[in-house]
Amino acid sequence: MKKTILFLFLACTFGVNAQDFSFGADVQSRYVWRGAQLGGESASLQPSVEYTNGKLAVGAWAAYSLGGTNSAQEMDLYISYALTDAISVTVTDYYFPDASKTQDYLDLDADHTGHLYEASVSVAVTDAISLMAASNVGGTNEGETYIEASYAADQFSLFVGGVMGDDDGFYGTEEGDGLVNVGISLERDIQLSSTYSLPVNSSLVVNPDAGNVFLTFGFSL
Repeated sequence: MKKTILFLFLACTFGVNAQDFSFGADVQSRYVWRGAQLGGESASLQPSVEYTNGKLAVGAWAAYSLGGTNSAQEMDLYISYALTDAISVTVTDYYFPDASKTQDYLDLDADHTGHLYEASVSVAVTDAISLMAASNVGGTNEGETYIEASYAADQFSLFVGGVMGDDDGFYGTEEGDGLVNVGISLERDIQLSSTYSLPVNSSLVVNPDAGNVFLTFGFSL
């Protein structure tokens, strides 16, 4: 699976024009993903690069702690394809390098690999309402399914997400199923000059299953 994603990533980006690529970085006060705080108690730098060609998108995304004692980081590859204007499918290779362990990026053995493979589908029900379902299909974990519904307006979005089949505790649920990600995100642009504005965002995230709450702030470069 990992070799397939890497091969497609390289094949799709061979001999393309520079304008087909985009790149950037986000800085977040905390890295909170689907109701769980990753990256330790530290701000997070999250660079990304993406190649697009029509309905196809191939990219890489990473998260690196800017402080604290957390040794685990993240570097992902993904391939996404729009089946229609409203439906897209994505395969993601999540990779979690850990400085405290000896890891080989090309090691695919499920017993000690740092890779997790996820398949997901997103559906735009309306211009404002969307649904997403994502399942772990191999690597470090398999069988967990995360489902999320969201509503997006001009400068804010509401979301609610839950997990099923979390028997190994990947999402930290107590009984294998639970509501793990409920909240609101807001975003706006701060005009810094006549030619440049800085996108900023803030999210209030509640994990009812774990009894946790997070308030984050970030900006995009």
